[in-house]
Amino acid sequence: MVIETHDLIQISSPMELINNDQPKWVQEIFPKSLTVVVRRSPFVEGWIPVGIRGIKREQRFATYVSTSAIQKVITPYQLVREGSWVDLGAERKKLPAMSALPGISKILSGYNWGISGSVGFELATRTNTAKVTSDLDLIWKVEKPISKSSAQALLKKLNMFGVHADLQVIQGNNGFSLEEYANSRSTIMVKTLKEPILVHDPWIDSNRVER
Repeated sequence: MVIETHDLIQISSPMELINNDQPKWVQEIFPKSLTVVVRRSPFVEGWIPVGIRGIKREQRFATYVSTSAIQKVITPYQLVREGSWVDLGAERKKLPAMSALPGISKILSGYNWGISGSVGFELATRTNTAKVTSDLDLIWKVEKPISKSSAQALLKKLNMFGVHADLQVIQGNNGFSLEEYANSRSTIMVKTLKEPILVHDPWIDSNRVER
């Protein structure tokens, strides 16, 4: 089984996590979903780097889960393939980030894209994590580089639904913001397994680090 950054992992019990001084909010929230998000960090043999997300933006907790504890893996791309927003309740569909998905799915038809962030978490777990103010976090596995003008044109289409669509380009283990690339005049940040790096051309320079 291949586990990648942004994947969601369901486990059977909070006891499956490394218990490293979990804050109170984790103990209150996590048992409701029993779902963690794979972090962009080096894997330790037998252990997967994961994060627990709370209701508030600042509620993020990094930990590890044993590979033997995995009950189910849900990928951001799976959420798209299954049209996971179609059977949401009427009230949740009204959220800007949710209501944008039908239109965005048409624009990105043919792209290898997925949904992450609070929206992806809610679609996977049916816990109400998205808010009226939530951005729509998307990821895209690219097959070939695109120009800045093409990136700007794509982002303009994605952002015409009344919510900010943040599209992260995925290259192996690395990722960078398409918006930052489209608007950059110098360097941009590429996230890697070890630490972020600044590059002039993310399509070329990020290949110099482990992918």
